[in-house]
Amino acid sequence: MSFNKFSISVLTGSLLMSSVSLAETITLTSDQSNQIFINQVKSNSSVGNAVRTFIARYPERTMDVVEIALNAYPDRYREIISASVSAQPSFVDEILELALERELAEPTELLKLAINAEPSYAEYAAEAACKFAPEDFNDLVKTAVNLEPDSADQIAKKLASSYPSKALDILVTTIQEVPLVGKYVVDALLALFPNESEESESMIIISVEQLAMYPEAVDRLIALANERGIEQSLIHDSAVRGGLSGVQADEYIALHYPLDSQ
Repeated sequence: MSFNKFSISVLTGSLLMSSVSLAETITLTSDQSNQIFINQVKSNSSVGNAVRTFIARYPERTMDVVEIALNAYPDRYREIISASVSAQPSFVDEILELALERELAEPTELLKLAINAEPSYAEYAAEAACKFAPEDFNDLVKTAVNLEPDSADQIAKKLASSYPSKALDILVTTIQEVPLVGKYVVDALLALFPNESEESESMIIISVEQLAMYPEAVDRLIALANERGIEQSLIHDSAVRGGLSGVQADEYIALHYPLDSQ
């Protein structure tokens, strides 16, 4: 991603250069744009304020503004990313792509900045970070669900929808990080797969093992297992692997499986 020129329509004249007339359209070179941004920062005493000011006036030029800001103040990337995502969260994909391409920091740190700037876009930020830094996939999932545990099910669902081959990894990682919302994560992910699919069965069995020590979650999972027609022996063995005794596993199973199948 590269922007060599910053083309804008000046609405006030005073924001950029006093010599520019009202509504005059100008095309600036990178050096000129950088200098104008630096001047704006000096007048505001804050890189974040300057970023917000430019983006508020020219939202369609959000990525030009972000690149200019990073060119002028690369060491202030935290403030720039936070301000730009907060001002225009719909650009979080492109903002993270640019930040990751420039290797400004570890992918997990950049993801934290984006999510903290606009928590309601956590799932989109996580998706973007995983897309542009696939080698850090599991760490990025952990970062996202830990920062926004109440949205863990939606984050997991978004990621599984974008990366279906990693659905089981996403499930296990999410449950291990925020086990108390594990049952909601399972419901969210199972909604992506047909009832009879192999992925559906595998996710339930693995989830029973991961959540065996959390009564509400394992109870919900065993109920789902029965609804999906999964053999109780598979669920029993999974629960035992997760830390339950055989007797405890049988007690859960007895609540949900027909007596004549036990």
